[in-house]
Amino acid sequence: METQRRDVVRNRQRILDAAAAAHARGEALALNAIARAADTGVATVYRHFASVEALEETLVWDRFDELRAMLQPSSAASVDSVLEKYFALLLGDPLFETVISRAECALERTGELRDELIEALSSFMGREATGGRLRADLEPDDLLALLCGLAYSARTLGATADDPRGRLLFAVLMSGLRPPRP
Repeated sequence: METQRRDVVRNRQRILDAAAAAHARGEALALNAIARAADTGVATVYRHFASVEALEETLVWDRFDELRAMLQPSSAASVDSVLEKYFALLLGDPLFETVISRAECALERTGELRDELIEALSSFMGREATGGRLRADLEPDDLLALLCGLAYSARTLGATADDPRGRLLFAVLMSGLRPPRP
């Protein structure tokens, strides 16, 4: 295994910390501004992250793990509860919603994480469809797109996952996800 020099690791972490702070303040992630905030050279930022998209993806890698954990069979939560948490996570983190909605990933690792998430979502959906709690004709990519679209719409309307409007939007989505009645 290749080990990185401590200064390289430290610089990467400073860049990620600066980017996370800028994102938390609602600022766009411009690599030059991130370099200034991280007190590193612009070339150092570009050595670690070839594009803004690569930096954005790296910032949200842990979100993939959170979502995959929600979808595990060991969770005794209902389909509504799991998808509501999923919706709240997407709504609360617009950067993650942007990254997961992209047609193409900037980084190979992001593609791997997305594939793992889709696989976990597929297993979850299969269990729920078998139990009659979720329609069986929906693909994991469809559900992911619906949840991302719902999060974007709720954010545009100024809704949160916990307020009446956000709950109504989620309830409307869930009514469409239920199996059709015979």
